[in-house]
Amino acid sequence: MQLNHFRAVVGNMVSRPVLAAALLMTTGLAFAQSYPSQPIKIVVPFAPGGSSDIVGRFFGQYLQTVSKQSVIIDNKAGANGIIGTQFVKASAPDGYTLELTTNTTHAANVSLYKKLPYDAMKDFEHIALFGTSASVALVTKESGIKSIAELVSFAKANPGKVFFGYYNSASQMSAELFRAKTGAPISGVGYKAIGNVLTDLMGGQLQVVFAEYLPALAQIKGEKLIPLGVTATKRYKAWPNVPAIAETYPGYEIGFHLGLAAPAGTPAEIVNKLHAWTAQALADPAFASKLDELGMEPRAMSRSDFLKYSANEITHWAEYVKAAGVEPQ
Repeated sequence: MQLNHFRAVVGNMVSRPVLAAALLMTTGLAFAQSYPSQPIKIVVPFAPGGSSDIVGRFFGQYLQTVSKQSVIIDNKAGANGIIGTQFVKASAPDGYTLELTTNTTHAANVSLYKKLPYDAMKDFEHIALFGTSASVALVTKESGIKSIAELVSFAKANPGKVFFGYYNSASQMSAELFRAKTGAPISGVGYKAIGNVLTDLMGGQLQVVFAEYLPALAQIKGEKLIPLGVTATKRYKAWPNVPAIAETYPGYEIGFHLGLAAPAGTPAEIVNKLHAWTAQALADPAFASKLDELGMEPRAMSRSDFLKYSANEITHWAEYVKAAGVEPQ
């Protein structure tokens, strides 16, 4: 009698956790199968007008089509992308709050800040990479500067009077590395949004801005600003006459990436579904062509490869920050 009772107790101890786990898996699978059943929010941690905003809105339209749900783009700018990223970190891990991630939020900030209020790897599910791009050095027509060499000469002839504006790590570190590589005495002024930077550049408060290709396109097409050089190792095909800065200063190179992430703990089935939709978008000729038109090089990769890429980018940007001699805030 006692032996049978003991066996029954042990059986219950073993079966209950197994049953609970099975129920949890079943519930999670059912939840993923019904996903999405409500609007999805994509948080862009920067103000409207920049590369992350433009790509986020473009992907949002695609996601809305394939998911059959409304997709809301929520710009939460501030603190170099930290405010929006913290918001996503603290959101429910249910697949309804995503983040358009950048090298700023998930790579550069790790080295630019002593106490970053999130772990770029552990606090997020890294879903997919959209692609990579670079920036271009812009000046006004009125400046009379027509080349990278002339910009350096002008800065050296006017120490303390040449300022660059920045609004994220790409715009900041492109200029900081330029200063370190060329010896040009230029100083940075931080802004919350690219629109304010471009306004002050055209108003004469700034002398140069390193802007991503996407927002720079309209300014260059409108002949409001002059492109001096691109930060990639090779010329941007839309501007074949604009040299790479590396052509004048060998070894200079810096780019950036855009991706998609969700809060840590988001069910794997949902993350995989979002990854599949992103891969589907990148394989769509119309979507890929649009990214190319916007200055992004589409780069589809598996989730495991994207995790490795994200970790490598943290190391890569730590090298940029060290090379530029920028002290963490």
